[in-house]
Amino acid sequence: MNNKSTALYNQQWKPFFHWSAVLVSLGLANLIQYLLNPKSCWWSFYTEAKWTEISGTIVGGIAMYAILFWIITLLTNWANKRVIFGNNISVHFLVTTTVVIGAMFFLLYLENIIYVTFWPESSEVDQEIEQAVRQYLVVNMVVAAFVNSFYHSYFFFEKWKAKVIESNKLELHAHQLKESALQFELEILKLQLDPHFLFNNFSILTQLIETDRQGALEFLSNLSRVYRYILTTGKKDTVVLQDELKFVEMYFHLIKIRHGNTIFLDIDISESDKRRGIPPVTLQLLIENAIKHNISTLKKPLSIVIESGKEGSIVVKNNLQPINIDYKSTGMGLTNIKERYQLLYGRLPEIRTTETSFEVRLPLLNL
Repeated sequence: MNNKSTALYNQQWKPFFHWSAVLVSLGLANLIQYLLNPKSCWWSFYTEAKWTEISGTIVGGIAMYAILFWIITLLTNWANKRVIFGNNISVHFLVTTTVVIGAMFFLLYLENIIYVTFWPESSEVDQEIEQAVRQYLVVNMVVAAFVNSFYHSYFFFEKWKAKVIESNKLELHAHQLKESALQFELEILKLQLDPHFLFNNFSILTQLIETDRQGALEFLSNLSRVYRYILTTGKKDTVVLQDELKFVEMYFHLIKIRHGNTIFLDIDISESDKRRGIPPVTLQLLIENAIKHNISTLKKPLSIVIESGKEGSIVVKNNLQPINIDYKSTGMGLTNIKERYQLLYGRLPEIRTTETSFEVRLPLLNL
């Protein structure tokens, strides 16, 4: 049974439990009176009185305990909203019990006035009846205090249970977050130590040193900045989009030297979006994903666009030119991005594929 079904079930059965508790409380009060004094004149009332008097007494008792439960519910809700009580169970219990006993005394007094009004002949009492009435008052006030204690014990138990459940959820979320962070750090390390990536860049650097010393210096500068950014942001949850875009430009400079005019990157981000946040290295992973899964030639260049989207998001898209080989992707890049968004922000990127393009919409975070 899910939470919605459980809530509906509880709502449907709430009146039944409420009236059952009223009848049980009334029955308990009468049982205690009988056990205290089985020969009390109180019991002869039920055999000698008129049925109208007996019915009036029973209805009055039910009404009295129904009102009592209503008062206890209101009182609990009121006390729960007051900072003065907080989690101090003793003060909470003392105040509510005092009010409940006072309310019960007033209800008993009111019941007596109503009873005497309708049946004036019952106003004449002897010592035995007076003693039975006194016992009736005391027992009902004790039962009222007991009902209040039970109600508040249940209330605090439910409150404690909710806190435990919430604590467990937070603990589980923290554990998942830690696992995601560790996985991301591992991915960063893999990226840093990717032999293919390093080999290509160092091969290009060697060629540039032989042919274009100035270009080699510029390439080496960008390469060192790329790795410095990866190292400094590896343990961060969020970075400013403007910093991420600077990193992408440095990273794409390395790609341009390696691939030439077969890949193009166009960035069109509003100034307001640049001040918002994004998980680190997200754009780099999407660019890498586009290059890995698409053909890029002079005749069929790969075009990657990063632009501002609707409702506080950015869109990363590329023209779709899939590589026509049996290439089995692990999907680690996209999976990593989705898991980080879900665990850190509770939101997921939107991925859309058409016949001509592949698009990822990334929500931006307020910093």
